[in-house]
Amino acid sequence: MDIARHIKNNTPFIGKIAYSQREFSYDNHVLEFVRQTIEFIRGRSDTRVLLSAIKNEVRLVVEAIQSYEFHDRRKVIAQNKKFSVQHAYFNEYKYLQRLCLLILQYRQYQLGIGARKIEGILFDGAWSWEVYVSSLIATEFYHPRNKNGEGVRQLFTNDFGSKEGLIYPDFIGTNPDEHVIADAKYKPSENIYGRDYLQVPAYMFRFDAKRGYYLYPRAIGDEDQLLKLNRGVTVGKELNQGIVDESPVQPRGDVEVRKLGLAIPPESGSFSDFEQQMELSERQFRDKFIGQLDQ
Repeated sequence: MDIARHIKNNTPFIGKIAYSQREFSYDNHVLEFVRQTIEFIRGRSDTRVLLSAIKNEVRLVVEAIQSYEFHDRRKVIAQNKKFSVQHAYFNEYKYLQRLCLLILQYRQYQLGIGARKIEGILFDGAWSWEVYVSSLIATEFYHPRNKNGEGVRQLFTNDFGSKEGLIYPDFIGTNPDEHVIADAKYKPSENIYGRDYLQVPAYMFRFDAKRGYYLYPRAIGDEDQLLKLNRGVTVGKELNQGIVDESPVQPRGDVEVRKLGLAIPPESGSFSDFEQQMELSERQFRDKFIGQLDQ
């Protein structure tokens, strides 16, 4: 009820009540702004993967904003610049609105202002490691670039002759007489397990490779490991802690996977000293790797 307007317009009382009404709707200018930002991110090959972590939230926004039009983007941007979120109850949307504005205007985003200003660099360490390793073994391995969608292969062929199951092995050996698969892992040796162990053997099976490699940054004290794929099937007898006795199973002699590390100097007196140590480490890594390929 609007008391001030009621007293002004309904005195003496004439049988009417002055009030204002606000309709709650998901289809509002802020969520329209969010929808525009989602479609902008979807439209770029280098950013659309960001939405995979929030699929449910994206679906809810898309379902709520059915009136999306690409050509409304300028109008929606202007509307949100003019009417920023002010109500304390929707305070969190204020920061979302600001972020959407920065994204759609191709501007950088910084956390904090004034004395709380924060600046930094965000980089993909795993991809940088993969590209770095590629520079060391490029003469012996082909490097599909999954970041750019280049070199994609297919795992299956269905009943209709179509290819399915897109895969991106990090490195495929170029020697036609013996296929070798290698995977770059930007993690310590002990953290290479689980899905990592499933990935390389699947690639090896697809490309008829008998040897596979995990190429990782090796710390002082780490030792390279030779892993042999087991063969055979057994029902097994369960022991303690869910472990199954597979005593009849034997390691194969013709299929092997190695963890091969590139040693990283732990201490250096200067950057030039670090460069020299890295050059030596790279030569030793390459000599060991190529030497194993030639065996």
